[in-house]
This record gives sequence, structure tokens and C-alpha cells, in this order.
Amino acid sequence: MVFLYLILAVIWGVVWGIATYNVIENKGYSDNWFWWGFFFGFIALIVALTKPDANQYAVSAAPGKSGIDQKMLDNGGWKCTCGRVNPSYTGTCACKKSKQEALEREKKVQQAKEEEQELVKLKKLKEYKELLDAGVITEEEYEVKKKAILG
Repeated sequence: MVFLYLILAVIWGVVWGIATYNVIENKGYSDNWFWWGFFFGFIALIVALTKPDANQYAVSAAPGKSGIDQKMLDNGGWKCTCGRVNPSYTGTCACKKSKQEALEREKKVQQAKEEEQELVKLKKLKEYKELLDAGVITEEEYEVKKKAILG
């Protein structure tokens, strides 16, 4: 008789574990909540159901077209390296990247873009200097181009 109760308890735990796992997976999380559901049953399922849907923060196929994403960014949200837009109150994306990691990466990307723009300006300036030295353009034309490039 005890063996029958043990088998029924395991089946009961497996049912709750699978249900909880599927809810978490459908909400866009990669966490394995099977064991939470197995041991805590209905309570774990309720907690899983109350978690916010991580799929709703995914960036649309056409960036900038999603009003929800733009509104979230305007309200202090942040964009993860995986492409999801997260509200400001979350510290970790559904892909397990932290807000700090995403902000540091964005800063590095911005610095790289600025450095690239500087290099392009310097290359253009060098080309105009070579044209000036070759006598193709005048000193006045060079100065105008130089002011335009350097701002």
C-alpha cells in the first residue's frame, strides 16, 4: 500500500513539474523549473504563471517599428545584446545577460564608431593634403575642405 502511495506521489510531482516547466518555457525563459513544480506543485505553478512574459520584450523584426519597444526605451528601458528590450526595473534579460553587461557593450560599440569616424576624417584630410602637395587643388580649397572635415 505504501508503494502505491509512493508511485502516485511521483506521478503527481511529474505532472506538476511538466506543467510548471511548460509555463516557464512558453513565457520565454530558459530556466528549468521542472523540479520546482515537482516538489512544490500548485504553488510553483502559480509563481510561474505570475512571472512576466519575457517574449513580449523581444525586438520586432523591423527595429524601431514596435511602439511597445520604443515606449519602453523612452521610459528608461534598455536593449540587451540579444536584441530584447527590457523595462528599466529589470536587471537581467531573459537570455541571462545583465543590464550592466549590455550597457558596457553599448558603450564600447559607441566608442568604436567614434574612433572609426575620426579615422575616416583623418584619411580624407590626408587625401586632400596629397592633392594639395600634387598641385591639384589650391591652398584655399584645401583650407575650405579642412574646415569642413574638422568642423
